[in-house]
Amino acid sequence: MKNTLTCREAARLLLEDEDHELPAVERLALQVHVKICFACQRFVSQLNLMRRATRAWRKHSETADDEALPD
Repeated sequence: MKNTLTCREAARLLLEDEDHELPAVERLALQVHVKICFACQRFVSQLNLMRRATRAWRKHSETADDEALPD
């Protein structure tokens, strides 16, 4: 199977996947590309790190806001 995605296209699809579910053909092409491309594997790891950091920040921010409210 020939990998037809470039890293740029894979990155675009990874970011689009944040907003909406990708069609099956694009999702499969992306999975194949990421399996064989070290650079894109690192990009996926970086995206996951940013997602976790954002969730933690939101959780912390909500807790801090709740503590700052007067009774």
